[in-house]
Formats: sequence, C-alpha cells, structure tokens
Amino acid sequence: MKSIILVSLVVCSFIILSCDDDNPTNTSSLKKYPTKNNIEWEYNTQMIINHYDDFGNIENTETMDLGNTVVKIVIVNDTLAAISNLVKFESYELLTPENVAENWYSNSDSGLFSIAYSNPGVSQPVIPKSTGKRYLNFEEFLSLAKSMTPEALNLSKVKSADSVIYYEVPRRVLDYPLTVNKRWVELVYPWYRERYVAKTEVKFFQGQALRCYVIKVDWPMFEIEFNDYINLEKGLIKREIISDSVLITTINNPDSGSFGKIATYSTLVRISD
Repeated sequence: MKSIILVSLVVCSFIILSCDDDNPTNTSSLKKYPTKNNIEWEYNTQMIINHYDDFGNIENTETMDLGNTVVKIVIVNDTLAAISNLVKFESYELLTPENVAENWYSNSDSGLFSIAYSNPGVSQPVIPKSTGKRYLNFEEFLSLAKSMTPEALNLSKVKSADSVIYYEVPRRVLDYPLTVNKRWVELVYPWYRERYVAKTEVKFFQGQALRCYVIKVDWPMFEIEFNDYINLEKGLIKREIISDSVLITTINNPDSGSFGKIATYSTLVRISD
C-alpha cells in the first residue's frame, strides 16, 4: 500500500482559473473571471484514505500531505492553432518543477471554455469502456487527482508527454453569469457531464471571509464527487475530489485489494502578482 501511495507524491494538480478585479482583457460589464498576466497561485493538497473492513466499517485512516502546486498565468492573449485571444496557464508541483502542465482557455462573455491542454511528464492511463455507473480503482482516482481539470479519464489512448491535446468540442468550465441553481452542459464527448452551482458558502483565506460559489459536477458515468469553491475576487479557493468504494490495490497484489473512501482537498495558501 505504501508503495502505491508514494505514487501520489507526483500528483500534478488541478487548478484552472482565478479572479482579480484588475483585468485588462475584460472590457465588458459582465462579472467573470478576469485574467492578469503573471498572477501566481499556490495550493496545498491533502489526501485522506478511509480503509473499509469486510463489513464496510472504517478499519483505519491514512492522511498524507501531497505537497504544493504552483499555478501561473503566463500569457493573456495567446494564439494556438489559429485560435486567438486565449489565456495560457502553467502549473507544476514544487517537488517536480521541471514537469510543467499547460492549459489554454477562452474567456468570453458566454462562459469560460477549456480549449486545449498539455501535461509534460504525466502519462494518462487507458480506461476500458463500460456502461452504467461504476466505481473507480485507486489508479483511476489518482489520474483524476493528477489532472488540472476533472477529465483525465476522457483520453482514449496515452498521449506523448509534450503533445497538445485539443477538445473536439470546447469544455464549458463556467457559464456566465454565475448564479445559484444554474446548470450547464460541461462536456458531451466522450462522456456526458454537467456542472451546476449548488449554493454559496463562506470560506476563509488569510483571515478574510470570502463568499464562494460551490460548483459541483454531475458525472453519471462514475461514482465521484467534485466540489469547487470559487470566489469572484480571489478565484478558486478550494477543490475537493471524493470517491467512495475505491478499489485499493498494492504493487505486490495489483489484481486484488480492499475498498476504501479516498478524498483530496486542495486549498489556496498564497496569491502573488
């Protein structure tokens, strides 16, 4: 078990966006995610694993600090494959700063769209096709925790480390304006998925109370929960990825193991511009 857990120390993050009132690219009156060049965010991620016994009771709990991830806007008006006016984010783990992930977004008045991404140094697993809702195994959960956004399972084959991967249809990350109970289609291919604003909730950052929109993912294919806490001044404050009844295996026994509940909590610890 410890050998597999060590793999999670290379967790490559999760984070996409952030907000700031000083946004040279937002010329409309619509309140949306402004972008400013060279803004940098740092997040700490904790993983909690509850192991079940044969009767479904929690047998023991492991808590691990997976380290910190830095996310930075490097270009606010980038061009990629003839698509202009894109915002480019880069991110890396502090333990492995040489592995830089790149994400390109279009931030229009209708919404924030993910256009393409590249994850150097990160290999994505091949997930077998299945029908109906199912549970994840430990490696599948880690593949989601490693990704900048919750779509690592979308890949049909392993990509090379330096390739840029385009969405056939841009993924709608946010639908403007954000309002409670608003729901939109995030992704259609290869699986259907929706996002929705469940409620608002107060989170604290550096002693400041921040009103956050709690954005959830409705993903019929998998038993997994995503919660993004987004404040329109500071951006993404916290992300939670939670999956129950995950099959946890070991390197010595890759085909069998025990079940457990796994959660990762990624929390903003620093903003710098």
